[in-house]
Amino acid sequence: MNALASDCLLPVLLLALTAVTGFVDAVSYLALGHVFTANMTGNVVFLGFAMAAAPGLSMARSGAALWPLPSASTALPLAISGIASGLCALVSRVGAQI
Repeated sequence: MNALASDCLLPVLLLALTAVTGFVDAVSYLALGHVFTANMTGNVVFLGFAMAAAPGLSMARSGAALWPLPSASTALPLAISGIASGLCALVSRVGAQI
């Protein structure tokens, strides 16, 4: 791929990802009870408005949309490091047998 094509490809891909994320957020906001799935900042803002007793917003829905973020960001690295250490041990054992 030439330099001109690669320079043009990145902005196009970023715009496509932006459009997909916006579409996912719009559909989830309308279909899942006014929560965002791809935009956690919006859920934090809605949680703040709900805590301030803004009409039509729910602390439970916004909180439920937010809880996977910290739990996944904690559990996923631990799982990946466990898998990686298990693979390293396996490779070491196989290498020692060869």
